[in-house]
Amino acid sequence: MTLSEFFSNYFTVRDELRVAVRDLTPEQLAWTCHQHPGSVGQLLGHIAENEAFWISAVAKGETVDFSRFENLTGREDLLAVVDEYAGVMRDFLEHEHIENWDRVFYRYVEDNQEEKFSQRWLIWHVVEHQARHRGQIFMLMRMQGLDVPNV
Repeated sequence: MTLSEFFSNYFTVRDELRVAVRDLTPEQLAWTCHQHPGSVGQLLGHIAENEAFWISAVAKGETVDFSRFENLTGREDLLAVVDEYAGVMRDFLEHEHIENWDRVFYRYVEDNQEEKFSQRWLIWHVVEHQARHRGQIFMLMRMQGLDVPNV
């Protein structure tokens, strides 16, 4: 069984999020309130950045230019990077199997201490991360009086 079969709802959740934000104005994407320091746009970029780190950099060992996440200003640029890393996640889950569930990835931190992460932890972390921030995004949209999907 591939992980994409096991985590098929991840893509449903991502698609619902994508539809919910696709027509937001730049002002709606950038809006913040004093109770929450992030904007919808910042959270969308953060979701993609999380996938870039855990899937591309840690799991696949690729070099990622994280500076691209710092200045996502236009809606099209923001949604393009969100879509790009949804594709990275989809590709990873389609090529990994449940039999490798406990495979360990290694990541070295700045002080040369080694941290170990299993594929199980890594995937659940990325899934939970998207779910948590999707809730925050919908909260920020509601606070602006915008329609939010009934999920």
